[in-house]
Amino acid sequence: MKKILISSIFLFVLTITGSTQNLVKNPDFEQYITCPYTIGRFSLFVKDWYGFLAGDASYFNSCGVGPKYSVPQNNFGYQPAHSGEGYVCICVFSWDLDPDRRMYIEGFFSAPLLKDTIYCINYYVSLVDVSGGAIQNVDALISDTLMDWNQGQPYYLINIIPQIRSSQLITDSVGWTRISDLYIAHGGEKYITIGNFRSNATTNIIKYKEYDRVDYYVDDVSVAQAGMGLRSPYLGNDTVICRSALPLHLAAPPGYDTYEWSNGANTSETDATTDGKFWVRCIVNGCGSLYSQKIISFDTPLLELGRDTVICKGESILLSAQAGFSNYLWNTGDTTQTISATVAGNYSLQTLDRCGPQSDNINVQVDTIPNGIIELGKDTTLCDQGVDKPVVLMANIQLSNYAWSTGDTSFQITVTEPGIYRLQSSFRCGIVSDSITVDECPPIIFFPNAFTPNNDGRNDVFRAVVRNVKVDKMVIFNSWGQKLFESIGPLPEWDGTFKGEPAPGGLYTYLVYCSDEVSGNKQNQKRGVVMLLR
Repeated sequence: MKKILISSIFLFVLTITGSTQNLVKNPDFEQYITCPYTIGRFSLFVKDWYGFLAGDASYFNSCGVGPKYSVPQNNFGYQPAHSGEGYVCICVFSWDLDPDRRMYIEGFFSAPLLKDTIYCINYYVSLVDVSGGAIQNVDALISDTLMDWNQGQPYYLINIIPQIRSSQLITDSVGWTRISDLYIAHGGEKYITIGNFRSNATTNIIKYKEYDRVDYYVDDVSVAQAGMGLRSPYLGNDTVICRSALPLHLAAPPGYDTYEWSNGANTSETDATTDGKFWVRCIVNGCGSLYSQKIISFDTPLLELGRDTVICKGESILLSAQAGFSNYLWNTGDTTQTISATVAGNYSLQTLDRCGPQSDNINVQVDTIPNGIIELGKDTTLCDQGVDKPVVLMANIQLSNYAWSTGDTSFQITVTEPGIYRLQSSFRCGIVSDSITVDECPPIIFFPNAFTPNNDGRNDVFRAVVRNVKVDKMVIFNSWGQKLFESIGPLPEWDGTFKGEPAPGGLYTYLVYCSDEVSGNKQNQKRGVVMLLR
């Protein structure tokens, strides 16, 4: 699909900073030897530029012989020139049989760069329509010698680091993406080389298609002095100072459009008020920035004995100052860097060095385990008027933490079972605890001495009255020893009948087997007599 270009008339300006001259010869590729008539062979068509790689880069111009070699429509898609009528296309990445295959274009300067002069390097790229992906690394190298393959090592310029680098993936295939930055010349540079200087493995890339290549159009290359008399920022060597020397004044050279300091300042000068790494970024709008940093260290450390502390009775603590002072004098009379403290008190230290005196102090307190702090009270019982009811157990004071033997961690707990309950609380110097025993109602089994099975709703059956006792079996005998009744189960009862007929009034013998309901103690027998009244 053809791209729609929405643009205004572009006026090509030679430089980005006033009227400074662009040193790149034929920067917009408008000067050609002959109109392009084939793909590749860039060096045959364009003046003052050199391309290298088997196949060479491609040149497109509106005068091209046929639509494949023209502008804006050509073999790689549709793209109007950034300015004028021509541009170049280079392959910067490939998945074909030569995985590190690259194309580079190399331009010539009209004059060598001047030592320590700051230049703005600027060029435009656009991703071709048929590209198999997009990369970040369409970069530029400024050099004083012509580049070529590294002593015959194809297909990319290995171990060469370009000075101008793109900061983002270049994905725009409709417009043009500007790549620019500032460059400090070492003097004598005469060439610019544009391309991808990384191997496939280290190229930052996104893929659109597998087993294809990535190509970009290139146009309007500029190397121009960034500003008359503009100097590179230099904050000076890292330095070691006394604290009394602060604030330390830091200055960047004037003339930049914007300044960014590590402390948030945005002027050309600022003050360092502490130690650490300070940096400044000096920005030329529309081009790039230069960076400088300075590490400020103090000649001696800041004397700090630490926070006030608490030790346990019988313990000791080492109080230590930083190394690097020439003299140490504690209020204990010690003159060493470290002393041992075993008693409570305020410990102070004075030091001295070439930067002057410093002092600090620390308070040490001695803590003890608070014996007897927890009291759960006297042992108690669940029994309330012969019935077991829940009992609330609670700490007698507010504690920093609670750990009951039940696993609870609250101020109070409710218990429903007899047992020994323990509460403990942890303090810095140890653990305090207390325990309480909770009993249940004592086991009781009671048998009435008579019953009247006359269906009046009162004393109609004979059964045991129990508390915390389990009745396992009850057997009833007459006066001749004959078994009249036997029942197994909880709270068995006899209704005064034998084989479905009322038993005569008189005395009867009972035998009951029972056990402790809670503890399940050994079974016991209870024997007695009961009067059946008619």
